Amino acid sequence: MKIIFQVVLLAFIVTSCSHQKRAAGMSLTTASSGLIKNHIASFPIYLTGKIEKRVSLEKKYSQNVFIIHTGHVLKANLSKIENENTLMALAAEGYNLINLSLEDFAVANAQGIDFENFENLSFINSSVIDLNRDDLATAKNITPFFSHEEVTFIGLSDTKLDKKLTHEKFILSDYVLSVLKAKKQALNTAAPNSFNSFIIVHTLGSEINDVMVRLPPSFINSLAN
Repeated sequence: MKIIFQVVLLAFIVTSCSHQKRAAGMSLTTASSGLIKNHIASFPIYLTGKIEKRVSLEKKYSQNVFIIHTGHVLKANLSKIENENTLMALAAEGYNLINLSLEDFAVANAQGIDFENFENLSFINSSVIDLNRDDLATAKNITPFFSHEEVTFIGLSDTKLDKKLTHEKFILSDYVLSVLKAKKQALNTAAPNSFNSFIIVHTLGSEINDVMVRLPPSFINSLAN
């Protein structure tokens, strides 16, 4: 059976819209925010950049709704306590996954916030490099990809950064390289046929189009074999 590669483009425009395009065993999905219309996943996937009530989303969609925060969780204009309260609120609402941005890492570093202290939260980071490690910024609960049932998520960060912040400790990896590395790790660690869909979580807007164009044909072909 051919494995279907699915990419979610999150433009985050005011109006919500989505469409699907199929070609040669590949499904490309574009969407703003909110519910992703994914015929592959056995569960609804909901993306948001704010804190929403799980109980409301469950009533609206399903009890097994998979909720993802798209990034920029921490704010430079908030105190450490306020930012940690935000993380605790996400945990309390049962968010399934949080895509960490460059800004999130910069705020956490400046304020001494340790993501590992929030054991009930799962974070994804596929593109932010910790220069002290010369590798992706990771931790026990921060991974370069996240798999749930038949779907594997890859998370990219945009370049937005509050003027109050510096990020000498962190840089962004090339997006295409980030996707390829995360995909390779996912395929190497997963059981055969354990998933059939990749979703890229991001807030890059139209910049994601360049990423898609630059992805080598071998990336798609390896998923379709």
